[in-house]
Amino acid sequence: MPSFTYLLFLHLQSAIGYPALTAALTSAPFAAAAVLGSRGAPALARRHGPAVLTVSALVLAGTALALAPLIGTAAGRWAALPVLALGGAVFGSFTASVFALVLARVDGSAAGSVSGLLPTAQQLGGSIGVAAAGLVYLAPAAGPGAAFRHAMIYEAAVFTVTALISLRMRDRNRPAAPRADAARAAGTFGTPGS
Repeated sequence: MPSFTYLLFLHLQSAIGYPALTAALTSAPFAAAAVLGSRGAPALARRHGPAVLTVSALVLAGTALALAPLIGTAAGRWAALPVLALGGAVFGSFTASVFALVLARVDGSAAGSVSGLLPTAQQLGGSIGVAAAGLVYLAPAAGPGAAFRHAMIYEAAVFTVTALISLRMRDRNRPAAPRADAARAAGTFGTPGS
């Protein structure tokens, strides 16, 4: 997500020439809706599990693709506002759900280490994402609009990969059987080496 918002602000201010305040107001629906999306995330995650991540990532991919032709025209600027609001809502839902869903299968003794590793991985991914997205945006293109389209296609691809990764969490996020019950079921409980 850092690369998505970076590209949006970079394009609005550098290529289109919006002043900082206009660029901020253009992206305000994204930020406001992210707060609302995060509020509903716990209930969604409890009810739907990792499917929340999959759907959110796919909607974010669609948001990136929908923004590409809208940003840069007067009519498109207004049409982009609900697209940004939808993207913000699912971003809030994704971000608020991902930590709980990832930590759901972590052994209690490792929870502290993993909960510290997750923000570190998030920051590293954000830094790499900004660098990669910046390279895509600044690569030779027919014009600023084409550069922004290329960058949004890159973003959509990353969000789609995220959706595919979240599909693997479905089976892994189911509660594990207690060790004694699993051993009894396997017929190995109480035997040497069990």
